[in-house]
Amino acid sequence: HHRVKNNLQTISSLLRLQARRLEGEEAREALGESVRRIGAISLVHETLAQSADDEVGFAEIVRPLVRVVEESVSSPLRPVSITVEGDAGVVPGQVATTMAVVLTELLQNAVDHAFPAAQLADQEAGGTDGDSAPGWVRIQLDRRADGLVVRVVDDGVGIPEGFDVADATGLGLTIVRTFVEGELGGRIRLVPVERGRGTVAEVWVPTNRLVGPWGDSRDPG
Repeated sequence: HHRVKNNLQTISSLLRLQARRLEGEEAREALGESVRRIGAISLVHETLAQSADDEVGFAEIVRPLVRVVEESVSSPLRPVSITVEGDAGVVPGQVATTMAVVLTELLQNAVDHAFPAAQLADQEAGGTDGDSAPGWVRIQLDRRADGLVVRVVDDGVGIPEGFDVADATGLGLTIVRTFVEGELGGRIRLVPVERGRGTVAEVWVPTNRLVGPWGDSRDPG
């Protein structure tokens, strides 16, 4: 795991160097997103390197991941607070790696689409779009009998009426859908918050991906 982490850091450094030489903003942003995804994978391997086996407490991955994402997506023009609730027990390294990328994409998606920078700047200035508090995102972790559940809840502008994640064409949600459904055999759904405004992104990973060759089924506590 140490060797993998070091190799990933080398790749990230090369991508950053390449980004500095590019003139197009879109291309630089694309490389920056790749660096962010590699960073999520590297964080998992850093944690696994300290483990005696190829398993890790999922919350041990989520909390440092949140700090990294918060630093990269929050700004004076777009202040966003991210908190973590609950626990999800121990998961195999393969699941942790995939879910780290998935969670990073969902957090980035929440900040980009739920909290447009112009809207939050207007709120901070006391504009007409609502109160002046920064946006918030809550990550809710749960380990149930049927599997692992991760929810990303925000109080942003919400999703358009009739939105279906299966029809989403953006790269971030495409990655999420491919990893969750294809690699983990799970489900992803995006729905409006039941009361108030905002969006809930819910990922479910079935128990059979958390047992057997994927690991054991130890619950939190």
